[in-house]
Amino acid sequence: MVTYNIRVFAFTILGLVFLTYGIIFISTQNLDSIDLNKAVSHISTTISINVILWTVFIKWAWKWKMFYPWLVPFPNLSGEWTGELKSNWNEKSLDPILTEIKINQTFFNVQVKIKTNESRSHSIGASFDIDKDRGLEQLIYSYINTPKSSVRERSEIHYGSTLLIFEGYKVNEMEGQYWTDRETTGDIKLKRKNVA
Repeated sequence: MVTYNIRVFAFTILGLVFLTYGIIFISTQNLDSIDLNKAVSHISTTISINVILWTVFIKWAWKWKMFYPWLVPFPNLSGEWTGELKSNWNEKSLDPILTEIKINQTFFNVQVKIKTNESRSHSIGASFDIDKDRGLEQLIYSYINTPKSSVRERSEIHYGSTLLIFEGYKVNEMEGQYWTDRETTGDIKLKRKNVA
């Protein structure tokens, strides 16, 4: 769970509304004789402009450094990651499994896709858990894993969850743990390959 600063959001939204309206008002009105009809019509223009600005923010602009951390309380993890998994299956006899992860993130959503030589996974739910007071900075997601048909005899389709720990807003490495409904668990380490 991420704690949003509601007061900052409220002031930012209201401030942007008043700023937009003020600019439109001053640029279109003769201050010696104010046209009330025109002043009222500026309200719909102000709302339209603000909807566009907030749409741009939610889709793209939230990634800009200028919004961290006062408005955006989580890092941008979008991009490709590489790393390895170490499973406890068969008394930890397996070699580390190389993995590639792609994270697609918007302001409101995180999707994680995982690929290994034997299987593919995609998240079915993901959320940040950030609480500076408790020292928590982590991404938690649940996923479904679909092994290739050639290995399905020894590796069934299964569900799992992963907890990845990171630090700060410029994240290039993450590590954590995963566990599955096959009663296996393991460690995961990731390094950032690129930023999306």
